[in-house]
Amino acid sequence: MFKSETGVEARLSALCASPELSDVVYPFEFIKGCVFAAAAAPEIPMPEVWLPWVIKKSNQLTSVEQADELTDLLMGLLQNQLKDMSDEIIQLPAGIGLKGNSQQKRLSLWCQGMLLGHSQLEGVWQNAWDKMQVTKQEEMQKLQKDLSHCLYMFTTFADMSLAVTQAKQRGNDNLEDMLPKIFQSFGNTMKIYVGLSGRLVDFLPNQFETFEQQ
Repeated sequence: MFKSETGVEARLSALCASPELSDVVYPFEFIKGCVFAAAAAPEIPMPEVWLPWVIKKSNQLTSVEQADELTDLLMGLLQNQLKDMSDEIIQLPAGIGLKGNSQQKRLSLWCQGMLLGHSQLEGVWQNAWDKMQVTKQEEMQKLQKDLSHCLYMFTTFADMSLAVTQAKQRGNDNLEDMLPKIFQSFGNTMKIYVGLSGRLVDFLPNQFETFEQQ
């Protein structure tokens, strides 16, 4: 279920945690979630669309060299993610899970980044749904239910404390105890999400090749 870290990821993780950038960019796991969402979109966004997602609005990069290095590593991360998806390797990064506060925090950050990316690309998803509705309305409705399930899963683990509180307010006092069991299907949910995009891409121009590593 978990994917080992690549060289690009190790360098980007170190850069994000560096004193120079730790207050400038979002945490590494958050960035990985954003990139997952960008790579899994029915139409892959151009770099100028998704690169700003990883920068905190209140801060700025201090030099051209710094910006170039960050951009190169982020593009490398996207290319690696696209290749993994092409090879049907769809897994959470290593060190993310429910074993201890550190793993849980990383899981929440990944989910938060993924949800941010998805929200930024809702127009792309909606455009695909609109085009699919013309000829495949019944199938579209089923796929939309699958998407809702995926987003519910990601939202639950993006803020587990909030999810548990809200569940109790609805009369469900068992969610906290059920989280480990629910998490067992997290990897399958990731695959469903990517599969939905793959189904929708038939209704949009396929830009995958544009971002493949040459």
